[in-house]
Amino acid sequence: MPKIQTWKDILSPALIYTLIVSALVFRGAYYLYIDFPNAYRWQELFINYAGGFVRRGLIGELLLFADSIISIQIFFPVLYAVIFYAFLYFSYKKLTSIFDQIVVAFFFISPVIFLLNVTDIKVFSRIKDLFIEIILLIISQLCIKCFTKIKSYLYIYTIIISILFIIGMLIHEMMIFYFPLFSVLFGAAYARQKKIFQWLLITGILFSLASLLVIMFSGTAGIRETICTSWMQRYPEMACGGAISYIGVSFYEIMMANFRHHIHWITMGSFFLGTVLSIIPLVFLWKAYNFYEAIRDLLSRSMLLRVAFWPAVSAPIILLIINIDYGRFIALALLSYLFFLYAVFSVCPQQEASWLRKLKSSIAISPRLRNAIYLFAILYGLCWRMAHWQLPGISYVQPGVVFSLLF
Repeated sequence: MPKIQTWKDILSPALIYTLIVSALVFRGAYYLYIDFPNAYRWQELFINYAGGFVRRGLIGELLLFADSIISIQIFFPVLYAVIFYAFLYFSYKKLTSIFDQIVVAFFFISPVIFLLNVTDIKVFSRIKDLFIEIILLIISQLCIKCFTKIKSYLYIYTIIISILFIIGMLIHEMMIFYFPLFSVLFGAAYARQKKIFQWLLITGILFSLASLLVIMFSGTAGIRETICTSWMQRYPEMACGGAISYIGVSFYEIMMANFRHHIHWITMGSFFLGTVLSIIPLVFLWKAYNFYEAIRDLLSRSMLLRVAFWPAVSAPIILLIINIDYGRFIALALLSYLFFLYAVFSVCPQQEASWLRKLKSSIAISPRLRNAIYLFAILYGLCWRMAHWQLPGISYVQPGVVFSLLF
């Protein structure tokens, strides 16, 4: 007869994690459904090409088409939940193929990195963020293949990476801030074949096209009205506003509005506190593996790439400086660093640090240490969260998952 499982076996950390995430997903889908169609997060999704080509319009155009088949009020929350679960599963599968499970677990426990998509109901609908994260994961995998497949495949993977970058830009222009790291990565593959100037030309073309999209297609008041009309014909109760109202607004006006956040000490203090709490898993990864050795091996064949590396690392941070959606952009920055390091360590494998090997051995023989680590994970994952946006003077760091589920 099979051994009867104890309650400790049944209530495993993986099961508890899945139940908590599922509760958060259900909550997010419920509030998204009842807030249709006038919530800010819905109106961000409504941006489409009805009034002409405009940045951020791809998802809205697809949803406008889908709405002619099935109501997006029902379809979209379900779609988001399915895509989120798939992203969580494949991310875990890929990362644990390179990094130790203990290291990876901290990223998945963090309420900011993977789980911001569900810990903040205002982020639950941000499928643009989720698609950018998925694109970055796919690009990291393609960059690995640039090193591991035969030379003739390099251009094929470059074409696919370029197409994914363009799709990402059509989804949201923030893609331009997360792509430089991965551009350096596949540039290293070109350097190994002594084709670095070909990479420089390709990169220059891609970033020129991306800049043109940001500058030339920010939209106008006329486009804004046409987009509103395209949805109000289907949903007369819709009040045009939210994210749609920013179409045609100048960059200067947006920055002046953001400045009210930048000068408030509570807002900025909570941003720095949330950043420190958020980067703990990345610091843990940095200490667990030889980061410098891997990067040095990867970039050793090109001085140009070594010079480009630090500006590429800084690009996601620049987005944090000029925006006020701090929670979202901290999560995206950390995920971009994580997926980049996943690709780096796949190409240049490094042994885990001796302290990590000793820790795993101690955990295996010490229930007390294992329980202490579980307790730390619970406290870190459940007791705080980072809001993606707040009014000036309100803290971005908020009570954690338990509070979120109750309120």
